[in-house]
Amino acid sequence: MSSHWQVLLLLICLCVIAPVYAQDTTAPANAAAAEIDRTFGVVEAYYRPEDAVTLGASWDRMIFAWYEFQPNGPDEFITAAIPQEYLDAAAIANRQIVGLIKGTAIWASPSGSPGAVPDGIDLPYDDPGNFYGVFVRRLVTHYSQLGIHHWIIMNEPDVRHGEGVVEFQGEVEDYAKMLRVAYLTIHEVDPDAMVLIGGLAWWPDRNGEREPYLRRLLQTIALDPDREENNWYFDGVCIHIYYTTSSVWPIIRANHTLLLQAGQGRKEIWLSEFNASPHLDPLAEFEAPFAINLEQQANYIVQASATALAADVDRLAVYRLYDNHFTLGVSEPWGLVRGNGSRRPAFRAYQQVIERFAGANTVERFTNDEATLITFRFTDHTVYVMWADTTFAGQFVINAVGMGDSVWVSNAIGERWLLPLTPQGSAPVANIEARPAHMIDMPWMVVSGPVRIVDMDGPPRAVWYRSEQGWMEQIN
Repeated sequence: MSSHWQVLLLLICLCVIAPVYAQDTTAPANAAAAEIDRTFGVVEAYYRPEDAVTLGASWDRMIFAWYEFQPNGPDEFITAAIPQEYLDAAAIANRQIVGLIKGTAIWASPSGSPGAVPDGIDLPYDDPGNFYGVFVRRLVTHYSQLGIHHWIIMNEPDVRHGEGVVEFQGEVEDYAKMLRVAYLTIHEVDPDAMVLIGGLAWWPDRNGEREPYLRRLLQTIALDPDREENNWYFDGVCIHIYYTTSSVWPIIRANHTLLLQAGQGRKEIWLSEFNASPHLDPLAEFEAPFAINLEQQANYIVQASATALAADVDRLAVYRLYDNHFTLGVSEPWGLVRGNGSRRPAFRAYQQVIERFAGANTVERFTNDEATLITFRFTDHTVYVMWADTTFAGQFVINAVGMGDSVWVSNAIGERWLLPLTPQGSAPVANIEARPAHMIDMPWMVVSGPVRIVDMDGPPRAVWYRSEQGWMEQIN
């Protein structure tokens, strides 16, 4: 993950959108996934497997670093790079491992840097001199027998010098070679495996006034005469989105559009990293831009999850479960679980996401200039997720016919209270507060206002939004 506070985000204005982009979250990616909903994951669950079970995460992104498996030469293959207890804990919990292959072995690096393009990458994928291909073959041969069939190739290859942590120093043409070698090798060893483009950070290109990395990568692959017979060398795309609630929808939809424009619209999109680091956590304060508090982190987890599902992502994972090797004032706090083992409110927020959003038949997003509503439609009920997007307070008004005299309302971390219904004309309504968002240390709205969640029987009902400015309109 790059240093996201160094990225100058742009304001994204949301306009009124009719019900578009429905997602069937029950539809498995393949037959093997039919028994378990693999939508919700968490990065590096292996550090705290019991917490991962309590959370309900069904997949875990695990790093497979080439330089750790083969630190001294191509004849090595040190499986202790991935402790067996990590694999055993995941298997016991039926938590799927997704491998992130990253880092060039030092002996195969022209510069001695783990971010370098490896020697031999221009050779055929199965040539013994293609050291990367040889390593990937050995890696996948070993771990496919242990049930690992999903592989992410490198991490944030779109980050350049001065934009954050540079994990891959090559250009987009070099990454295309790495992807090609990995794809051909992995699918030869494990034909049913899934190969994903490494998590793209998006903002480095946007702020550097470059074309999106995915577009440039697809244009490069388009020059390969063998691309069609090899599925364009990828089965899906990983993206990373941090901090700003309003950026989640447009970034995901932009990536869908890029795939569609290249004729690859069938490919999956995973939000493989998202979070808002709580720099103001009293137990883990960290001085840096984006002065997020614990409540805002929890709200962002729910807002980003709901928006991503409405935008039609196939999977998502919070970065990350645990603040391992944490040093106060030095380490940036990301974990749902602190370094001392205590859980941040965001843990319960993501737990609630998994419990209440999984299995929805359709997910729809509605917005106006001041607020967002996302509905999760199930067979017998609908979950309404709502928040204000400005510093003005407001109120969601939901038709509550047939709901008796009250409904339960909850916040981002699942705290509940009983809300009496209000007569309005001949029908009762639920008036749900939309508390305002708070400006922090950025010139734009970072995390939107506090989340409110309501379950009601039946299909989605009419919902209006009453602004503090004195007007009211139907939002869905």
